[in-house]
Order: sequence, then structure tokens, then C-alpha cells
Amino acid sequence: MKINDDFGKLPADYVFAELAEKVKRARKLSEKRIIDLGIGDVKLPLPKIFADEMEKAAKETGKKETFRGYPPQSGYDFLKNGIVGEYARDGAEISEDEIFVTDGAKSELGNVAELFGKGIKVLFPVPCYPAAAESNVILGNDVVYLPTDRENDFIPVPPYGKTFDLIYLCSPSNPTGGAFSYLQLKSWIDYAISSNAVIIYDGAYSRFVESGGVRTIYAVKGAKNCAIEIRSFSKSLGFTGIRCGFTVVPKELGDLNSLYKRRIGARFNGVSYISQRGAAAYFTPEGRKAAEKRINFYKTNASVLKIALKKQNLWYNNSCSSPYVFVKSPDGLSSDGFSDLLLDNCGICSTPARGFLFDGNYVRLSAFSTREDIFEAAERIADLRL
Repeated sequence: MKINDDFGKLPADYVFAELAEKVKRARKLSEKRIIDLGIGDVKLPLPKIFADEMEKAAKETGKKETFRGYPPQSGYDFLKNGIVGEYARDGAEISEDEIFVTDGAKSELGNVAELFGKGIKVLFPVPCYPAAAESNVILGNDVVYLPTDRENDFIPVPPYGKTFDLIYLCSPSNPTGGAFSYLQLKSWIDYAISSNAVIIYDGAYSRFVESGGVRTIYAVKGAKNCAIEIRSFSKSLGFTGIRCGFTVVPKELGDLNSLYKRRIGARFNGVSYISQRGAAAYFTPEGRKAAEKRINFYKTNASVLKIALKKQNLWYNNSCSSPYVFVKSPDGLSSDGFSDLLLDNCGICSTPARGFLFDGNYVRLSAFSTREDIFEAAERIADLRL
């Protein structure tokens, strides 16, 4: 039997699976109640409007007149129409036949690489969300990492003079929270076009961008000629367990639009009607209001954590467009050392920077939690003796 040897290039376990086991062990051994700010799963229940729409849709499937089987492979028109309108509000024009409804961003960030040849050269600015990079490793691609630093808020600069087939960008960044400006994105678009590369743009946290910021790469001139955008409803709507998102493949990218359609025909049976009905509720005034309230709740959580970190004179990202706080380890402590200190002394689970394929001495704290847990975590951090 021959197996895929590229799996041997990966760590033994996926970082968040490793974290889950770490939290499980700590809860058995620690005298403190463990507060999980590591994995980044949402903690609050769904806003009522989304749950109500899914309940209504579930009841429809129990009646002969309204039962639905396989969904359209690229998604129901009622959801795609709402997505088109949302892009228009964000200053971009896309059409329904450029939208493909998916089960979220994680799988798509890897799946999209199947559109391209094997062994292609792929660039990942780091720190980055590891799933996409690991998927490209499994596909046998040549993965190259571009380190960033806090001097430019971890916003990557195009590596002029070098060429790549695919370039992965994420804004706001998971884990650093940095969000691209129009001009910063324009430099990457110009670079991609000049080097015949395609940008895979991870917009999973786009709804967290502050008003007036760039919420889609397609708001930047030239982007439709070089970029595929991947979005998720997981964090903005609380759909981590429900699974729904979408990918935009512009027709300006030529064969890639039709190839993507062919790929999902071979690989995917579509997202459930129930999930898509729930997601479509976002594109109503009440749905937007509910989602915005939840997003602001988590961003306020992040602000509370930053107050505690400031008391400890620790550097942290000051982004207002992220549910994550990226923190510099105290002098003398490694990324893993600080993460262990937070767990052992404060009962707080965090994600060390190596989990984001980065050698720097930083940890990520997730603000996806209840207000009570965030206040308690902040108190524990403020009281920590460093």
C-alpha cells in the first residue's frame, strides 16, 4: 500500500486538536476553573432570528409540499442574492454565478488549491491560520513562508523579485488582527497581476472590520482579475457548528470559474437548506442588527483583555477589527513558555505562535467567550506576577 508521504511533513497533530487535549487535561488537574481562550470557538447561543429561520426551514422539510432534497450545488438563489447585495454595500460588484455556497472557510482554503497544478509554489505570510498551509503541504505544493513583524503591524509587503503561483492573504488576520488598507491591498493586487499569480483572500473575519475599512478585496481596483475570496458565517453569525460560507470566483479569472463549478460537481453535494435559510436571515435589517451586536460584543471582550495586558506592560495588537488579541511574551519567555504560564498560573488556555507557523514569542487570546469569563480572565492576567 502506498500512502501520501506529504503527511509526514506535518506536525503529528493539528494545533487546535492538541489544544483541546491540553484543556481537557488541565480541567482534570487544575484547582482553578479553566477558561478557554485558545481554540476560538464562539460561546454565545445563536441570535433568535437565525435560530427561528432554521426552525422554520426544518419544519418545511417535514412536509411533502415543501420538502427539499439535494440543494443546488452552488447554493440557493435566495442566499446568493443577499450576498450580491452585501458586496454592493461594501463597494464591490459581483454576480450570482460567481458565488459558490460552501460549508465554511476552513475546507475551502485548502480545496481551492485543487484548481491549480500539482507542485505549485504557494506563499503564506506568517503568522497565519495553519489549515490552509497544511492543506497545500498535503497536496504536494511548494509552500513558502513570508515572516512579518510588529513594526508594520504584521501586515505583509510583497516580496518583489520573487514569483509565486498562489498567494494567501487574510484580513483581518487570524491571529494578529491586522487589517489591510486599500493601498496595502492594491500593492498585492499589482504584484499578483504582474507576476501572473492568484490571490486566495481569506475574508472569514471581514464583518469585524471597522466602518470605513476595506471589507472585501473586490473593493480594490484590479482585484477581480487576480483574486478568489473565501468567506464564512462561522464567527460573524455564530455558525461554527452549523457550517455555511461562500467562495467568490470572478469570471474575469477565465477558466477558474467554470473549473470551480466542475470541482464542486465532483466533490460536494451542497450546503443544507436549513443552514442556508439561517444564513440568509443575516441579509435582513433585523439579522444585520443581531450580527453586528454579537460582533461588537466579542470586540468589547477583546478590549477588556487589552486593559489587563496594558497593566502588565505587555505589547499587544491594538486592532479594533479583530476578535483576537495577539500578545508578546514577557522578556525571557518563549511562545510555549508564556502559554504554559498562563495555563498553569492563571487557568487560561491560549494558542502559542508556533500554532500559526510562526517562530516569534507571541500567543493569541481569543475573545470569543462570555463576558463573565472575559472579566475573570482579565483579573487573573492583571494579578499575574511577571
